[in-house]
Amino acid sequence: MQADYESAPTALALVHRQIVDRFGNRAIRVYEAGGGSRSCLPRQVIERSDIVVVDIDETQLQNNNYATKKIFGDIQTQSFQSNSFDLIVCYNVIEHLPAPHEAIRRFSAALSPNGLLVIGAPDPRSLYGMVTRFTPHWFHVWYYRTLLCSPNAGRPGHEPFPVFYHPTVEPHALMEFAKGLGLRPLLHHHYESPTIRFLQEKRPLVGASMRAAVRFLNLFAINGRNFGHGDYHVVFEKIG
Repeated sequence: MQADYESAPTALALVHRQIVDRFGNRAIRVYEAGGGSRSCLPRQVIERSDIVVVDIDETQLQNNNYATKKIFGDIQTQSFQSNSFDLIVCYNVIEHLPAPHEAIRRFSAALSPNGLLVIGAPDPRSLYGMVTRFTPHWFHVWYYRTLLCSPNAGRPGHEPFPVFYHPTVEPHALMEFAKGLGLRPLLHHHYESPTIRFLQEKRPLVGASMRAAVRFLNLFAINGRNFGHGDYHVVFEKIG
């Protein structure tokens, strides 16, 4: 179940395979929690599904052009009836929540038996995660604008968004918490943060420095940990 991958597209393709294998070609009910204006789902799933998107950013919702229903709200407090969704996706969102456990508890309640919950997030124990955790938001905005070449960074509807990194975001803590809600992990893997690869291509000196820092930290890593694998996916199944 657990593996590591160097490429974000390779890792996401495995998540897509889990979704397609589970639901085939049938129309499904999807909840994108904090989905905003972009989806990580396969195009064929988007085109044949009823998709509810909940987000606290009005600009992101206005820019969404695929949702069946858009709700301006907080996923930590937004509740739905039981058996409302076949698939719930929360992608690069839980690190921004002060109470992600409240959101996940509501996901479990709304998910149908044998339905899937997909969570993608940065690992707070990685190099990229540690830098993000211990630096202020203004630094994140500067980083996006200067190094990631994103001039609108920090403006309404644009990354980066403030991060909290609640303890539940750590993947093993997340899986233990989810287990208590009747959610069984089907897939768990880490992969290299796409930012490192972007910097390697666009800012070679910065990218090389980050990779050197990763190699140094990995000298002291235990249990096969890789500080460069900054992001992870977990796919859960609700036990019927």
